Amino acid sequence: MNGYVRKEGQKFLWLGKRSPTKPTYPGMLDHLVAGGLPHGIPCGENMMKECEEEAGIPIFISRKVEPVGAISYTDINGQRIKRDVLFCYDLELPEGFVPNNHDGEVESFRLIPVPHVATLIRTTNFFKRNCTLVIIDFLFRHGYICPEYGGYLKLLQSLRSGDFS
Repeated sequence: MNGYVRKEGQKFLWLGKRSPTKPTYPGMLDHLVAGGLPHGIPCGENMMKECEEEAGIPIFISRKVEPVGAISYTDINGQRIKRDVLFCYDLELPEGFVPNNHDGEVESFRLIPVPHVATLIRTTNFFKRNCTLVIIDFLFRHGYICPEYGGYLKLLQSLRSGDFS
């Protein structure tokens, strides 16, 4: 989930830094909130649960989360092939809100201007790989990546290149 704030005429994204004890992608930057979808729990309900656990977002705020689409991709790592679908959500947070992790999976949070987040994605490997896909989708939907950008259609198409089945 992209948790964002509007302040001083611009948008900022809250990012989490994964705990160094996480078995996957320790210490890397990640969304404000993310998590697997347990069987039998609707996506929106699970998102509100994850909001509370991972960022201390109370239900009166998290119930405003907006489903904004899905991303599909195929991850090939050596002999392992993994197809995945990520359900994407945006949540505009109050300017004064500060996340607080409750499940030990996040070391810290940072509020970063969206253009700076885009630069970090382009120029570093600080982010968990599939996290960048959801943020790039946010950049498209909020006008930070425009049709004038070289490779616009190819990049947009790549966000839905996997199998949705």
